[in-house]
Parts: sequence; C-alpha cells; structure tokens
Amino acid sequence: QKPNNPFDDSSRREGMVKSALNPSPAKTWQLLYWPAQDATTGNFFAGAGRAEYLRVIFEEAGVEYEEVSEGIKDYFWTRLDLQPFPVLAPPAIRKGDFVLCQTPVCAKHLAMEFKMYPFNLEDASHADQIVTTVHEYIAEGRMAFHPVKNTMSYHDQTEEAKPYIKAFKLERLPRYMTHFERYLKANKTGSGFFIGASLTHVDLQVMVMLQVTNCQFPDAWEGLDIPILKSFLGRMEARPKIRNYLDSDRKQSFAGDSLM
Repeated sequence: QKPNNPFDDSSRREGMVKSALNPSPAKTWQLLYWPAQDATTGNFFAGAGRAEYLRVIFEEAGVEYEEVSEGIKDYFWTRLDLQPFPVLAPPAIRKGDFVLCQTPVCAKHLAMEFKMYPFNLEDASHADQIVTTVHEYIAEGRMAFHPVKNTMSYHDQTEEAKPYIKAFKLERLPRYMTHFERYLKANKTGSGFFIGASLTHVDLQVMVMLQVTNCQFPDAWEGLDIPILKSFLGRMEARPKIRNYLDSDRKQSFAGDSLM
C-alpha cells in the first residue's frame, strides 16, 4: 500500500481544485505543469514529464509544494497579465509574487534556497555544466520523437520518428551515459555523489534522467557498461525521502515517449 502524502493538502481533501489562474500562495510553493493523465480517458498525457526534475528536489528537501495543472494553457498562452514576471511554458514554480520557468534554472533556484547548491565557485560551475548536460540530453532525445514538428504529438509522427529514435538509442544514448559515468568518476572525494562530499541538486537531476532512460529504453539500459552510474541510481532511489516519494501516489509514471 502506498504511504499517505505527508504534506497537509487540505484543499485536495476538501475537493477544491487549484488553478494557475488563481493567486499564488504567499508561503507555499506551487509547481505548475500539464496534467499527468487525460481527465476524460485516464490515459497518460504528460506523465511525470520535466516537472519530475523539480518534484524530487522538493521531496528530498522535505518542503511542502502543491501541484497545479488546472488553467495551465490559459496562464501561459492567453492570460499573460496574470504573470508577475514573463514565463514561457511549464514547468514553472511560483510562490507569492515570484514565478520562474526553464527546468534547469528552477532546479538551481530551489537548490540554492534549500542548501543543495555547491558553495565553492568551481564546484558550482561544474554543477551547472552537469545539469546543463542532463537537460541537453533530454532535449536531444525528445527531438528524436518529434522529427516532423516539435509541437506535434509524437503519436502523430510515430512512423517518421522510428529512424531517429533508433539512431538516438544506438549512438547518442551510449555516448551520453558513458560521459555521465566519467563525471561520477571525476569526483575524487569518494562520496559517491557527482559534486563534493554530500548530495547536491545535481544528483537528483541525474537520478531522474537515468530513471526515464531506463523506462524509455530498458533494453539499451540493460546493455550499457556503466556499473558506477547504475550503482549510483540504486543508492539515490534508496534514500529515505526519495524512496517514500517513489512508493507514494505523488509519483507519476513517465509518459513512455519522448524521454518524459
């Protein structure tokens, strides 16, 4: 049985629907993203998506947050007057009069606020490099699923995508994974983390990237010779707060396409 949500979400219990069009709470973070499932069919829509890279930071930090998917399209496309600062697309985070988008930038902001960001300048720059590479990999992988048009559903271009997905799986995926293995080996502290002697947001970003890679390409994942990276994933998923999250109803499944 999945554990209960440890966060006090009274509005959810009372059946109230949060909307991106409503004012943001002054003291509680909100995570704005597409609904994981289609409300009509129950099929996966966005799945865990890019928002997963931000959820795990909240979860590891033990910081309360609210998921908001109602009113997303209007907030980002038609009701721009409601944005206290311009944000292009979800995922976005907001609290009070502050709003921010772009997944790696949101991750960095939360990491700095929750003391998961390196203090040393060189470590911080290396952290930025690794996180940028994570999201570069995801963006490149997503494009393989959308060769006709970036904004068109993958399911409307599945045949056209097949050779691009095959090429990504055989050529680019192994290149990136062995590169991340090198990143992990480069940390001479022996901590088992990517930067320094303790966990940073970098570890959480890489963890999600590895999870979605395994989900999307299980056969390719099985064949990869990256023992240190695979061991890292196991340790990360065993962390108490992460394990609680992964076993809870807060954890959405990946959509199963587009490395999302």
